[in-house]
Amino acid sequence: TTEQYLTNTCVDVKVKDLTPATKGHCLVVQVYTLGPVTEKPRYDGSVVRIVEATVGDETGTVVLSARNGQIQLLDVGRVLVIRNANADVYNGFLRLNVTQWGKIAPHPDGIASTPNAPSSINTVNNISSVEYELVPLDDDHGDDHDATHK
Repeated sequence: TTEQYLTNTCVDVKVKDLTPATKGHCLVVQVYTLGPVTEKPRYDGSVVRIVEATVGDETGTVVLSARNGQIQLLDVGRVLVIRNANADVYNGFLRLNVTQWGKIAPHPDGIASTPNAPSSINTVNNISSVEYELVPLDDDHGDDHDATHK
């Protein structure tokens, strides 16, 4: 089933463990703050609705970029299960994105392997406040890049 696929293809992590350009993360987080809904037109004429929410657990917070149908699940204080998310750098800062292959669901989600809800939110360690820049790696090709702290 889809649920089995989602639980078998991602790794449970804490917010502090997220690093740039990684994917396949599963987290249980609580919504801390919500930004406004913005609408961005797409090349085909449709519109994408986006909300940036700060979510976190005992280890830190991260900005989650939620799109379209994901937005309705975001309420301050609500605990969410995020499956198969990517940690991407956008405008130099880390963002958590749930792709079409992932899922956001209310906690508990009825899956036995889902971790417990966070006991608190560590608002001091906001990993989305760290700025990253692309720098060339020292290798034979000279064309690979890696994100590092500024």
